[in-house]
Amino acid sequence: MFHRRLVLLMLMVCAGFVGLLGRMSWMTVVDGAASREVAESRLIRRTWLPTTRGRVLDRTGRVLAYDQASYDVAIGYSVLSGDWASIRARRYARKAHKDQWDLYSTEERDAIIENYRRIYQKHVDASLRTIAAYTRVGLDELMGRRDSIVDGIERQHRSIVGARVRNKVEDRERLGFVVSDEDLAKFVKNSSSKIKEQTVTHAVVEGVSDEVGFELMRMVTREVPAMSYVEGGGSALEEMIPLFPGMEITDNTRRVYPFESETVILDRSSFPLPLRDDSTVRVVVEDLGSLVLGRVRDRVFKEDADRRRVALAGDESLRVASMTEDSVDRGRYTDHDRVGHTGIEAAMEHSLRGLRGVRTEHLQTRGVSEIQPSSGKDVRLTLDMSLTARVRAVLDPMVGMTRVQPWHDNTDMALGTELDAAVVVLEVATGEILAMVSTPVAPRDGDWGRLGLTTEASVERFKNERFPYVNRAIAKPYQPGSVAKALVLTGASKLGMYEQGERIEATGHLYPDRPNMLRSWIFKKYQHLGLTHFDQLERHPDGTDALMVSSNVFFFTLGQRLGASGIEEVYSMFGIGVPIDLGIGSSWAGSTGVFDGKGGTLSISPEDAIQMGIGQGPVTWTPLHAVDAYSTIARGGFEITPRLIQRSGMPEVSNIGLPGWAVAMTLDGLYEVVNNAKNGTGNHVTYDTIQDPVFNAEGIDVWGKTGTATSSPLVIDPDGDGPLEARVVREGDHSWYVSLVGVGGMPEYAIAVVVDYGGSGSRVSGAINNQVVHALVSEGYLPGNVVSDGGSP
Repeated sequence: MFHRRLVLLMLMVCAGFVGLLGRMSWMTVVDGAASREVAESRLIRRTWLPTTRGRVLDRTGRVLAYDQASYDVAIGYSVLSGDWASIRARRYARKAHKDQWDLYSTEERDAIIENYRRIYQKHVDASLRTIAAYTRVGLDELMGRRDSIVDGIERQHRSIVGARVRNKVEDRERLGFVVSDEDLAKFVKNSSSKIKEQTVTHAVVEGVSDEVGFELMRMVTREVPAMSYVEGGGSALEEMIPLFPGMEITDNTRRVYPFESETVILDRSSFPLPLRDDSTVRVVVEDLGSLVLGRVRDRVFKEDADRRRVALAGDESLRVASMTEDSVDRGRYTDHDRVGHTGIEAAMEHSLRGLRGVRTEHLQTRGVSEIQPSSGKDVRLTLDMSLTARVRAVLDPMVGMTRVQPWHDNTDMALGTELDAAVVVLEVATGEILAMVSTPVAPRDGDWGRLGLTTEASVERFKNERFPYVNRAIAKPYQPGSVAKALVLTGASKLGMYEQGERIEATGHLYPDRPNMLRSWIFKKYQHLGLTHFDQLERHPDGTDALMVSSNVFFFTLGQRLGASGIEEVYSMFGIGVPIDLGIGSSWAGSTGVFDGKGGTLSISPEDAIQMGIGQGPVTWTPLHAVDAYSTIARGGFEITPRLIQRSGMPEVSNIGLPGWAVAMTLDGLYEVVNNAKNGTGNHVTYDTIQDPVFNAEGIDVWGKTGTATSSPLVIDPDGDGPLEARVVREGDHSWYVSLVGVGGMPEYAIAVVVDYGGSGSRVSGAINNQVVHALVSEGYLPGNVVSDGGSP
């Protein structure tokens, strides 16, 4: 019996040891890391020093976005009001005199507390003097600010307490009770709880420099021995207290966009004839470049932290620069950080985002180490913001070219209607984008009143009808219309569907027995006379002629020859369907094929291929695609992906293999479009009986193509109540004019202009394209008053 009990006792002891060993194993192996982290956090104190975001610059070095550093010195209300000193004194008195505290009378206790309170308050006053010295604010001014804060908040508190008490008294009296003095005292006591303003910090100095702000941040967590404030150097108060009680340094740095508002002076002498005179027009451009630059927000989402982790994992140099020795990311997000939300600010977030500095205090050894903050990297764009401002000014409706005018021949839109537009200017040799403009633009500051929108309903309608957040230059799909004929001609030549020098019969309509479908514009306009391009030219057109007169039948025929696979290959070789990543967020890749409603496209039919031969049917692109394609033709078939962000090294160049004769023929045709006064479809606009050239910059060679692209009517439902309320607010064709410009017979810049529901290419987009040429002259990209050689290359 005894042995059994002994064995049982031993088993119980062993079981206890097993439990203890298991717990020790858990703490050491499983929970060790977390435990060590908690333990180390008690031995290490970190102070994070803020950084500044990198700048965004244009190609000339103009600063387009920068951080304007500003910090506020804030102090907790309890410190300002004196409560901190009283509370600390009361706590310390009880601790220092704990053995005799119960033996002291109330008067003796109060005297002891008051002695300590004076010491703590003396320390607070000394800290305020130090803050005044650092910030170079007069001490009297600082103390006056403190007194003003306390007086204001105390009045607010008394007012709120009084209101609370009155409400309780009225409630009691409403129930028929008489409120006694005892009740009133109870109401006052229960209503005297602190208001929010008595629990937070308040700025005593605003707008200090980053240098002062950083220095004070370094000292926020420092502590000093309080006994140094005891009269005579005694040791009556032996504890460590904050060097600056209750102080916080609040980061009020804001992102500044210096070119948000620019004034541009335009010379009317080069305007279309009905708008032309010898005066100038002053245009104030607001929110310049905002769709490209984007904006930052002060709210951090989980997705931001996720993207940061991905960036660190994929970029070794970023990870090495960002991590401290104990693997803490100096660029990690904290509450109220500024984060790139749209445009360049978002796309280049990890380059623009700086790295915080960190001051590490080892509390056990009193050692201090510090890593200085690193500013974010600057991002330089290819844009010229001065050129961009000029282009944007041209698109302002007050100038007159983006407002429906009587001479536009736009019967689908009411006179005076503002027209939305996009322009892209690209340097042919480098693929760099010099200007990118889309109108209208939502106000960055949210002040819709600047646009004359004063009600919520008017703002919503504007958004639904005008899409001010969409960058039309890169993100809105457009059919290319006749602008695509240059691509189809060179592409068909490469694929062997058009032979050098070949002429295609100009019948006026593609099918001999169907004169009312698939017609050339001249036959459609003058069908009663039976006119064809043969009648106009006195010959059947070759490729150069077909571009000059914009012969639909010629390009219907090429589309028919190419068929579905061939026409798709032509558009593909010019990048349609491949995203062009400019680094500013989403863009439209272009498409070929009918959308199936499920995120894909259906196969192209032979009938589709015919329509795509003239840039109609199931094909879409953007103005960016247009300048890219025309630049590729101007380079003889060499493709350079457009760039908006300047990067080191040469751009990548690829050859899409266009026949040299086809490029020369196409450029000849584009030159005739603009310069053949008799037959060029983009040469002039007739006002009554006066022919006015579309382009009028002296000495500048221009190659170009007009286009009108079919578009669906824009229907909106203001109340969301269904089809009975829906109405058409915009309709008609989109207006295109794409050009190449230069001097000495060499295309140097490509310009694409599209105007939503503008109708005529020459009358609307052509006039704008001409003003972009004048802007290039004004900004020094093209010389003024140069004698042209009078011919195409």
